[in-house]
Amino acid sequence: MINEAPRLETERLVLRHFTPGDFEDLAACWADPEMVKFIGGGQPQGPEMTWGRLLRYIGHWQALGYGYWAVFEKETERYIGSFGFQDARRELTPALELPEAGWSLIPAVHGKGYASEALQAILQWADREFTSPVCCIIDDDNLRSIHLAERFGFQFQHYVEYHGKKIKMFIRAVR
Repeated sequence: MINEAPRLETERLVLRHFTPGDFEDLAACWADPEMVKFIGGGQPQGPEMTWGRLLRYIGHWQALGYGYWAVFEKETERYIGSFGFQDARRELTPALELPEAGWSLIPAVHGKGYASEALQAILQWADREFTSPVCCIIDDDNLRSIHLAERFGFQFQHYVEYHGKKIKMFIRAVR
């Protein structure tokens, strides 16, 4: 089992294991109302919730052998987001039974192609490591993420009920 996220590099990005030293960057990211517009009910997260998120990101690798990567621009070394897979045991109907892909980028870097670059890197990793398909859930209004998911082979399956709202569920077969 993998205890730490393997380092992945693309032309412009470095994806690496989260560490406690990433807390300030992660906290700034999740406190931004624009960043959470379509995630978690659209509510910015305070330091306590973000600390729990960071520990979950780190712990996923140790408990399950997969998880999230911290994503940085190579040129500036600036933290720009998180991409990866999780088993969040979400209370939704029907339940997710596959590794759940997820991604977030700070609004300052939207439109630069970083999401495509990072998603391609983690999906290449998943294709080598997973024997099952992966899924993702995306809010109907998050057209940018829906387009990205579909571009990388995620196919709409059905809606799931999550926190009183219908959310789209997509599945991508391993390749």
